[in-house]
Order: sequence, then structure tokens, then C-alpha cells
Amino acid sequence: MSGFLIVDKPKGITSHDVVSVVRELLPKRIKVGHSGTLDPLATGVLILAVGKATRLSEYLLKQDKCYLVKGQFGLESETYDADGDVREVECREVEEEELLKALQKFKGEIEQVPPPYSAVRIKGKRAYELAREGKKVELPPRRVKIHSIELVDFSYPTFTLEVCCSSGTYIRSLIHDIGKELSCSAIVVELRRTKVGQITQEKVISLDRLKEEGVEKFLIPPQEVLPFPKVELKGEEARRFKGGAPVKVGELPQGRYSVLEGERFIGVGIVEKGRLRPEKVLA
Repeated sequence: MSGFLIVDKPKGITSHDVVSVVRELLPKRIKVGHSGTLDPLATGVLILAVGKATRLSEYLLKQDKCYLVKGQFGLESETYDADGDVREVECREVEEEELLKALQKFKGEIEQVPPPYSAVRIKGKRAYELAREGKKVELPPRRVKIHSIELVDFSYPTFTLEVCCSSGTYIRSLIHDIGKELSCSAIVVELRRTKVGQITQEKVISLDRLKEEGVEKFLIPPQEVLPFPKVELKGEEARRFKGGAPVKVGELPQGRYSVLEGERFIGVGIVEKGRLRPEKVLA
């Protein structure tokens, strides 16, 4: 049993909790892992790897992502969202035109400081661990890319945005920074991940359905999830690839490929100078 699950993560539990639920539905020896965490507040697309596919999770970590996020002005918390110790703060009423103008400043490449309560490591410890110990957390800014940011709904003090961004972008920091730009604190009150790479929320399965109908029914083969083109090998070529040897593939463009033997996924390979070199073999 091997492949990927596209789970609709519920609100109020961690990504690790979701992994634990799915693990309980499988034989003990089968591994389960996630490829990109979501905050407890967040819902939506969470890709789980099952069995040998856990070796492929790294290929999904750096993919672009899209979110639907609801923010609220006039609130602040140390976590930058409604899961923290939320406090009301004085805030002037922001106009829709002001917000639209401010959003333009967050398009493209921007510098962003992760929230103090985040999984970023500082000298071997997670930032949130240090924050919980009452220690001051100072994280360096990082460059991220906001591909698009659109105002979906606005009714002061709340606003809803659709954001597509590079991996590593913190939506909590984005909402926090938008509030700072408008001199009015803002936090995330709702968050849903709608897309990871080419995997959209239309493909998600609820935990309840997994419990009722079983995991195997919803497993997706790796070649349908990995962001690589497919190449099919047959006979001696497939045998050589599975044995770890490169094979000639002619004029294929350079890059990574999902490698198939018939309809069966057998690994990931890299094409260089007309040869397909095995990078990860699962067969």
C-alpha cells in the first residue's frame, strides 16, 4: 500500500494529529507522513504520503500554495492569529480603497519575518518553543514571493483575501504586516489552503470518509501528485533503472521525471545529456 492522500484538514488539530488518525487506519508497519504543515487554525489541502511514498515527500515541500484567508482589524495576538491570546486594540476604521492600495505593496518578492510562534529553528530549537518559555524570539527576514493577492470580501473590521504564494510564506505574517502598513493591527481569524502545486481542494477527502470507507480507496499514485512529467520504460530499460543504472532516453528535455513501468510508478529519475539517471527507486 503506497501513494498519496489529499486530506481536508479539519480546524483545531495539528497536521501531526491528522497523520496519527490515518496511521490508526492502517496496518502498523505502514509509514505515514505529511508534506507541508498547516496551523491548527487552518483547514484545507494537506497531502499525506503513505508507505514507500513517504520517500517522495521532499518533492512536494517547495511547491507554490494558495490560500483563502479572513483577517480582522483591531485585534492582535502573539501568534498573529485567533488561536493566541487575542486582545482588542484601538484602530481607526480602514476604508476599502486604502486596503486595496496597501495590497499592491505586497505583490511580487517581499521580505517577511516569520511569526514568533512558528516552526523556524533557532540554534536547534523551534521558535514557538522559545516563545512558550518566555524568551525573546528574533527571527531574520526572509524573501518570499506573493504571486497574487486579491480582495474577495471586505466589511470592516473583517476582510477576506485570496493569496497564491511561494513555499515558506507565512500568511499570519502577511496579515500582520498588512495591518502594520495601515496602522491598524490585524490577525488571521480563518484560513484555508486551497491549492498545493497543481493539487486543488476539489480533490480533498475528509477524515470521516477515510474512517468510513478506508484509506486504500483514496490513495493516489505518485505520478499523479508529483510535479514532474512522466516517462515510461519497458523491458530491459525498466530492469536497469530499478537496479540503479542509468538508461538512454534520447531527446527528452533535462530535468526530473516520474518513471513508470506500464502504469506502475517505479521511481524518480533525472535526465541529463540523453540519459535517465535514477534518483529514487521505489520498485
